Formats: sequence, structure tokens, C-alpha cells
Amino acid sequence: MNKGLGLAQGDYVIFLNAGDSFHSKDTLQEIADAVMDNDYPGIVYGQTQIVDAARKRIGDRHLIAPSVLTLDSFRDGMVVCHQAFVVLRKLVDNYDTRYKYSSDFEWCIRCLQRSHRNQYIDDILIDYLSEGVTTSHHKASLVERFRIMSHYYGLIPTVCRHIKFLIRSLKRKTSK
Repeated sequence: MNKGLGLAQGDYVIFLNAGDSFHSKDTLQEIADAVMDNDYPGIVYGQTQIVDAARKRIGDRHLIAPSVLTLDSFRDGMVVCHQAFVVLRKLVDNYDTRYKYSSDFEWCIRCLQRSHRNQYIDDILIDYLSEGVTTSHHKASLVERFRIMSHYYGLIPTVCRHIKFLIRSLKRKTSK
């Protein structure tokens, strides 16, 4: 990611991991239109759907991107996948390599700290492959995210939110 940022020359950056893809052939045009129509916002973002290796839709993420995105939005977790998170290049720093599985989460928070205007695209922008590195190291990723959230939002509020996350997760499991 950091090597890519070092080589990037455009006004905006977006990252797609191996196996991820733009949702449609018109996605980049949709993003460009949102940028131009909204006077170059700091962040342009949208929805993500989960697909399998055969590119078949599995479903939506359990966290849906909000229509209004602020720094506080990430208190609830990674509400926008970094693949559907397009950032004005001048607002971007390198990924923090101390985080092996959740550096994208921490990077998004830092970008949100610098962005004064964020533009929502009410559409699926990215098809996210469900078998990624973070997915295969889920527990380690959650530990890192807890550390990141504690750093940016405080330990006690993060513990309280994680109790809510646990309840939400249990409800999802029992409703299946």
C-alpha cells in the first residue's frame, strides 16, 4: 500500500486488494462524477458487497456505509471498506505498518481526521472477495482494531462499544 502511495500521481487514491473489483464498468465514472459535481470532496465513498471466488454475490457487509460519514462514524467499526473509500491524495499519509491486519482501518480514521467534506455515493462501488487476509486472521484483526479504537476514541468508550458489538453479533447468530 505504501509503495503504491509513493507512486500515485493522481488527485485521488483508491485501493483494491487482490480479488476485489469495481462493481460495474461505470463505477470509476460514478466516482469521477461525484468528485466533479461536489467540488473535489476530501473523501468519496459508497457501499460494498461481498462476493465469492466465482464472483457470485454472497451478500452485503454487516456494516453499511452511512449516508453521512464523519470521524465519529468509525467508532462503530469499519463502516466503509477501504476499497470503497476514495481519498483526495493531498490528505493521505502512509499506512501504519505496526498494524498487520487492520492498518486500513487506522488509515481511514486518519484520512477522516483531515477531510472536511465527504461525499456519499448511494450505490455499490466494490465487490469484496470474502476470503481475504483479514478474513482469514479475524481474531488478530479484531485485537488490532480494538487497540486502534482505544487510541482514537478512548478505552472506556471502546470497551462499551465492544459490549454492544458482542450483543449484535450474538443476535445475528441466533437469528440465522
